Amino acid sequence: QALSFYGDGDFWVVKSSTVHIQGRFEGTKYTEGLAATNQVVVGGAFLGGHKIEVGTRDSGILTVDGQAVFASFPSTFRAADGSFTVTYDDQGEVPDVVPEGNEKRIVHMHLPL
Repeated sequence: QALSFYGDGDFWVVKSSTVHIQGRFEGTKYTEGLAATNQVVVGGAFLGGHKIEVGTRDSGILTVDGQAVFASFPSTFRAADGSFTVTYDDQGEVPDVVPEGNEKRIVHMHLPL
């Protein structure tokens, strides 16, 4: 079966010897069933073996190395060795309209390379 930009699935966004980024795409009620980004996982040698997972707000997935690292909002996580930071806040632009009654929540990753 041919791949479709509109279908569900897990796909490599970047796969190199040092950088691994995978995306999960699923239909939503907001996209009338067409696939939208549901989860992103970032890892690889450039992160020194660390793995960052970011899902939808409803999924509650926002982890580093499988551990929830944000006890409050807004918040920032810094790797022990200082190699990367992940910030969860309401600062910045979003590609879509934030539905009425929802708060804007954005994940910023400052990564090596």
